[in-house]
Amino acid sequence: MEYHDGLNNLEITSTVAPCSPSSPSSSSTSPRTSSPGKPTPILNGIILPIPLSSISFSKTRASHFQHPGLWHTHADLERMRLLPLAPAFAEDAFSQADYAMQGPFPVLSRGLISNYTSFTHDTRAAWQNALMWYITRDEAHWNRSTTILDAWGSTLEAIIGIDASLLVALEGQFFVNAAEIMRWEGGWREQGASYKGGSGFSVQLYWLFARQSIIIGQANYGMASIAALLAFAAYLDDVSLWNYALNEYQNGLCGGIYGMIDPATGQLSESGRDQGHSQVGLAWAASASRIVQSQGGDMFAFDDNILLKGFEYTAKYNLNQSVPYDPTFYRCESVLVDGPWDDISNISRGLANPVWDLPYYEYVVKRGLHAPWTTKAKEAYGEEAHFVSADLPSWGDLIWAI
Repeated sequence: MEYHDGLNNLEITSTVAPCSPSSPSSSSTSPRTSSPGKPTPILNGIILPIPLSSISFSKTRASHFQHPGLWHTHADLERMRLLPLAPAFAEDAFSQADYAMQGPFPVLSRGLISNYTSFTHDTRAAWQNALMWYITRDEAHWNRSTTILDAWGSTLEAIIGIDASLLVALEGQFFVNAAEIMRWEGGWREQGASYKGGSGFSVQLYWLFARQSIIIGQANYGMASIAALLAFAAYLDDVSLWNYALNEYQNGLCGGIYGMIDPATGQLSESGRDQGHSQVGLAWAASASRIVQSQGGDMFAFDDNILLKGFEYTAKYNLNQSVPYDPTFYRCESVLVDGPWDDISNISRGLANPVWDLPYYEYVVKRGLHAPWTTKAKEAYGEEAHFVSADLPSWGDLIWAI
């Protein structure tokens, strides 16, 4: 396979003989091609059967999925609609119906060659316009969100680069959350949909996003993939993928909750690496828990609120307090990021990321639990407003408030 660097004009060509897209090998290590120069994605691993006795909140048939049911349920959207519309959200550039789409392009890359910021911005605009449509019922927002979904869904052919799975996980969550709202609340029928098998958004979501994220990474990276896989599985009504991702969350020792948080203290396995990766890892675990909650489960309470312990530990340290540190608790494959680490890290110490609203509203407001450091972090960070990065949604007082 040969890659040509042209940033947003990045092209991909393949010398691999085409194989039938209807019967791919799940262990394939070569790109599938539907026609010369038209790559279809590598199947990154296989989904193994998961004993249902080993996981909580599993699904056994497609009709058990609830819609809309990712970051937002119908009740969540109604609550947002009935609140006074926050001017900061309504006036944000990504909430505008006249937002100028920056793509689509056939190939995205994240790694040594990166050209994905167009997708980052467009997926955020699709999601924020989906929310704006529901809140205001302005058809212009419906049109903006769905045209972005259809444009990328019918154009994107490949996602490449050493961090492709991170791109899939982060931007992919905005992409699928926008689609979930527009499909189930807005009546959107994607471009290319057909009983014979479509060629639009859902097909790309399956091949380019869900099927390329099966191998779970470590710590924050792994948790991002788990959250995304849960979202993709719910949108696609994919029972096997849902149970697979749930098992990784609950039992995975590298990318799952126990690979990230020490249940005894709340220390994170990347606390010795830096505080930025520790905080976003918690945010992605909370995102995964939110999706499970929308599907009728409760991962927030899992193992005596282990996720809250992680938030409390990290909030306390990032509010310049001392915390215990165990150098023997560190992430899998820490050698990839100059680990393991003898001491807790001061790198990126502080509250630079909008990660505190969801745990605050879920644990403190909704459940009435004592979470003093999470509460202080929420107060110290202030309003979660404009945040261009695809790492985190922001706007917590709008989307997570109870």
